[in-house]
Amino acid sequence: MTKKEVLIKAGSVMMFAILCIAFFQFFYPYHLFIKEQLQLFLFTSEYFISYLSKPASLASYLGDFFTQFFYLRWGGAIVLALLLCVEWLLIVCLLRKLGAEKNVLLYAFFPIIGEWVLHCGLGYSVSSTITVILCIIIFLLYATIKKRFIAFLVAILLQPILYALLGSGLFTFNLLLLLTDSIRKEKLNLLAYVILFTGILIPFLLRSHYLLTIEQAYIYPHREFMAFVPPLLIIMLAGGMSSREVRIYTSDIRYTPLLFGLQLILLIGGVLSRANFHREKILSLDSEAYFGNWSKVLKQASSYNLNDNIATYYTNLALARYGQLPDHILEFYQPATDGLFLPVNPNASPLTIFFSNEVFFYLGDMNMAQHSSMLGMIFSPNNRSSRLIKRLAEINMINGEKEAARKYLRMLEPTLFHRAWAKKRLQILDADTLIASTDAWLKEKRSMIPKRDTLRSSTDYLASLNLLASSNPANKMAVDYLLCYHLLSKDIRSFTNAYNRYVKDTSSVLPRIYGEALLISLLNSKATDKEVQSYGISPDMIREFAEYTRLYEQSNGRGELLQAKFGKSYWFYFHFAKMDTK
Repeated sequence: MTKKEVLIKAGSVMMFAILCIAFFQFFYPYHLFIKEQLQLFLFTSEYFISYLSKPASLASYLGDFFTQFFYLRWGGAIVLALLLCVEWLLIVCLLRKLGAEKNVLLYAFFPIIGEWVLHCGLGYSVSSTITVILCIIIFLLYATIKKRFIAFLVAILLQPILYALLGSGLFTFNLLLLLTDSIRKEKLNLLAYVILFTGILIPFLLRSHYLLTIEQAYIYPHREFMAFVPPLLIIMLAGGMSSREVRIYTSDIRYTPLLFGLQLILLIGGVLSRANFHREKILSLDSEAYFGNWSKVLKQASSYNLNDNIATYYTNLALARYGQLPDHILEFYQPATDGLFLPVNPNASPLTIFFSNEVFFYLGDMNMAQHSSMLGMIFSPNNRSSRLIKRLAEINMINGEKEAARKYLRMLEPTLFHRAWAKKRLQILDADTLIASTDAWLKEKRSMIPKRDTLRSSTDYLASLNLLASSNPANKMAVDYLLCYHLLSKDIRSFTNAYNRYVKDTSSVLPRIYGEALLISLLNSKATDKEVQSYGISPDMIREFAEYTRLYEQSNGRGELLQAKFGKSYWFYFHFAKMDTK
């Protein structure tokens, strides 16, 4: 290999690593952030032992170990790039073991590109990449055994061990064995078929021990990884064909640019087809809210302009945090009340359930926040989540449940990146009683919770809002949510009653949407001029309402003639927004 060839291929590897880091850091980072939040990795022996209850214990443990670094900015992109480069190096060694000589470095990129593309989905875990790495390492060690019969015995003994350590990665190891034989010989012998049959039988025999169904036993825990195995083995076969002196054009160095171009096309095409950039935008709003960057949530929401319930949910939450919900609510897409609360029902996605506690927590309804957090934990992978453990700790601190809060904080102590957060809050527990705590954050949150509670359905959002507003009318966020809930559901009478009870006699400035809704109510009730004046509605708004009413009647209710001037008004929403009755 000439010096020029070495430089070209070394440059290709460096370019791949840079592209990988740049893509996952600047274009797709929030998919990595959420993967860390959906797990909880602890440095305890009990936690490690818990992995032994299911197959792929080692691959899953190591995968979760590396996933915890996704919490750091740049951490996920760098860890993923390093793992893929390690995998590439091992595939290079494997191809050379199979007899490939030319363009081995480029051939090894094909399965790595496949891994890159699969990592664009939330369901593809780091443990799948670890499985490939461990499979190749074990195979390379196995390949050093020279005596065939001893190798056969070792392969048979490895079957249950590999299933326990790698789960469905067992099939990758066995297929590599068969692939090696198919390259070196014209046909497989009886020993190879015995190994294959044993590997197929092991998951079936161990399914009861691991409490898995037959289907789960064969794909656990890498459902998407199983779709990656055939392309991986095809590349191995193509790379190893040179050992049998089969002429393939891409083994010629002259075709290196063509091979590199093909890989680039596959990478771009795979990313565009697999990556969900719409969900990435939604996850960006969620993650920035999780880190407390509310101004960034609003900036991104304005930039994205997404017609999505979850995007609206975080946008409304950010507006409410700044006390601006009624001032800007109609500037964004509003799917009726589903933009204020995320419906949790049999049709809800796991992510929707995972996010549903946020609004209750910031409104001050800690019982509903705890209920939603528990549901989110149930629907998290492996029923554990660092983010929800932190939320449950906060909820119990606010509720004054000292021992429950301590339990959750102790769970976070053996973590790498949440330890300091937990330690700070444990100091608050140790320094004060929760009820009389001097901590500013805790005092503020405790002032928002209702002084009484009542039995209610978890989906009765109005009961929650009425409880919060009646218990503490100074809770502006809860009052705004209550009023906007009535407005978005077009319940003008309930809005007016709530406004009269909680807002009318205060000195607060009348938000435009409230004034527009009150004009509809006052018109319906045929209010007197004195009643209209008592609400402090500006004369300009009254004139605009008269003009809107005149144009609405003249156009026979044609919305397109009113949208240009009144499209952002509540009057337009009241007349033309379609309510989902499902």
